[in-house]
Amino acid sequence: MKSSLKVAKGVLRSKGYEIIAENSPINISGFKVSDVDLLAKKDGVLYAVEVKSGRIDVGGLRQAYVNALLLNAKPLVICRGFSDQSAEVLARELSIEVMELEDLFISDPRELRILIREEMRSTLMEILPSILKPPILDEEDRSVIRAIARSESFLDAAESLKLDPDELGRKLGEMKREGKIPRWVGDYSQIREWSSMLVKFFED
Repeated sequence: MKSSLKVAKGVLRSKGYEIIAENSPINISGFKVSDVDLLAKKDGVLYAVEVKSGRIDVGGLRQAYVNALLLNAKPLVICRGFSDQSAEVLARELSIEVMELEDLFISDPRELRILIREEMRSTLMEILPSILKPPILDEEDRSVIRAIARSESFLDAAESLKLDPDELGRKLGEMKREGKIPRWVGDYSQIREWSSMLVKFFED
């Protein structure tokens, strides 16, 4: 990912963007719900920039849109293109600017190691809940976990629970402090994956 970010920063600077921050966290009520790869400015406009080493899909576009919304910024994605036509249509509908790069610019052996590591993490997340005792949760906690597992984004989950984003952020922070959410869960995408696995225990 570092090589992708380096290329993305060079492209943005060549187009007149000023890089403001890198790997910027998005916090709501002290709980990290996500992060953006780059924050950049051009002509006084703030952009939340997502950098993908591969092609962007519908899920990635929705996340980029929500992240930008939370930061009061415009969404911008740098990637190798769209995964399919539906992703291209969604980008137009949500007014997400997408900069397409040729594979040549991003290809790097280190990217393969990153992809393998991500696949290993996903596999472990599928296996570990089946052999580790899940946390003890009351019905309110379970409602939160179900909403997160079934929602596309943090804002969707808050709306499903009829909570303000700040209220949901405080609730998640409280659950993490109480040990109901694992310490290794660092952002919203990870808590959503973990929640999806945990919900299977509720329903079995």
